[in-house]
Amino acid sequence: MGGRKNVEVFIPAGKFRITERVVFDQPQFAGYSEGSGLSFRGAGEDATELLCDNPDGGFYFNAGTNLITVTVSDMSFVAVRKGEGTAVEFDTAGQNAGDHHSRMFQARNILICGKIFNEGWFKNGVAVKNAWYPMLENVKVTTEYGTDKAGKMKDGFLLENCYSPYVDKCYFWGPADFGLRYVSTIDGEDGIISGSYFVGQDVGVCVQLSNRTDGWGEPALHVSDNHIHYLKNGLAIKGVRQGFITGNLFYCFNKNGSKWWNDPNGPSEFESKDVELDASNDFIVSGNQFTEPASPRRVCIDILPTSGNILISNNIFNMDGTAIRNQSETPSRCIGNVFEGTPAFMTSNGKTVIIPYVDKHNTLKKIDFN
Repeated sequence: MGGRKNVEVFIPAGKFRITERVVFDQPQFAGYSEGSGLSFRGAGEDATELLCDNPDGGFYFNAGTNLITVTVSDMSFVAVRKGEGTAVEFDTAGQNAGDHHSRMFQARNILICGKIFNEGWFKNGVAVKNAWYPMLENVKVTTEYGTDKAGKMKDGFLLENCYSPYVDKCYFWGPADFGLRYVSTIDGEDGIISGSYFVGQDVGVCVQLSNRTDGWGEPALHVSDNHIHYLKNGLAIKGVRQGFITGNLFYCFNKNGSKWWNDPNGPSEFESKDVELDASNDFIVSGNQFTEPASPRRVCIDILPTSGNILISNNIFNMDGTAIRNQSETPSRCIGNVFEGTPAFMTSNGKTVIIPYVDKHNTLKKIDFN
């Protein structure tokens, strides 16, 4: 590969053991006046398997330039060890990302898993840093299951200081701190998370793009048609202006104190929140389902004091706990939401256990169907 700008590497079907993480930080990655391309392609998931038997993981692209496109596709990264390393990592070595003409990192048709269902997991699945337009498509991550001491990952997907990432048709099943974490220390912007599946994590999706609280954050964020099953937060958003949360299914596995399940434990010390809006303004939250019995300390939509101008419309709430809590003095609107379902999870022993609204400052405008 030395001295070549455009390279495709094909890894055929088979099992290949990696006893040291493969790091791409060759000097030829630096100083380009135009874009370069690097592609690693396997014969398909479960056909090309890279057995990562080391503490650091699989591939690390320490690019050192923002004029590069890296594609990894059609292979499996298999964790031989327990809770060590990152399967795939990309970084431009702290440079300001900025090639408007290409996606700097793409991962397609990738499986990240252990050797068997109850043995082996990575600390992190995919980590992408300082990249413009990164795309993750049909990337699947699993941890251990079928054991009381199943392994817990840190991040399934990490996007740090990236510009306008696109995550589509991805899947993460198993315990982790975060299913997907999209964070920025330099006032990030934009992003699409669609058609994906986050099940079993403490926080399903966390998006934190700015620490500003003045109502300004670069638009826009789309979170649509996802399946989010969480413990503490389904979707936590901070520092975003203009966004869409549409067509998602939210349900919570914090069952402490659930009347439906006759849970003998007291309610959890923490609240479980399906959607938390912090310093987030001008959002449309529509066409979502908030369902399944859970802790009475569950809050489906929480508008924090720093947020406002939220349109909440045409959602179905069928759960116990609080459906919508508004803590902001800035007005928001609730239109055409439904508080019922079959079976009716929001009733227990004939008693209604759902609280449709908590409106601290009386600034919610409400027009309900029922």
